Amino acid sequence: MYKIFSTLVILALIFIFAPAQSALAQKFGHYDSEYVLNKMPEYAEKLKELEALSASYDKEVRSLYNEAERMRAELRATEVLLTSEMKKDRAKAIQEKQEEAAKRSTDLFGYNGLYFKKVDELLLPLRTKVSQTVEVVCKKYGLDYLFDKSADIGIAYSNPVHDYTEFVLEELGIIEQN
Repeated sequence: MYKIFSTLVILALIFIFAPAQSALAQKFGHYDSEYVLNKMPEYAEKLKELEALSASYDKEVRSLYNEAERMRAELRATEVLLTSEMKKDRAKAIQEKQEEAAKRSTDLFGYNGLYFKKVDELLLPLRTKVSQTVEVVCKKYGLDYLFDKSADIGIAYSNPVHDYTEFVLEELGIIEQN
């Protein structure tokens, strides 16, 4: 009697919790956003544009630092011919040139510098497009979570079966060339 009762209790628990267990099951996947972005032709164009802009800004900043170095070398070469007042004036001019170079460098490459604003301006639309496509893929394949392998989230292992990178590329209309 006890055996039958305990079997019935176990079966009842299985029937009660089994549907809840399947409802709690979540489907995970991952993709590589950097790989997807590198497959987008417009991303390569934007990167080239940013590279050219960075080189231009870098040249501008280096020019200011070079000018300060040139002024310093000239001061050393003519130092013996100058009065102390003239040395102070030139040293002050050199200091101002270095400060100008540092300020320009910060304006261009600093935290809210022009370069990073341009990065956002050029790449944000592409990243938004990928993000929206990821959402489409998740809904299409019934995923609860999709991790980005290129982001710093610490995936130590990922089964390739759960890799949805190709689906994201397919949804973006990017056909693999391999």
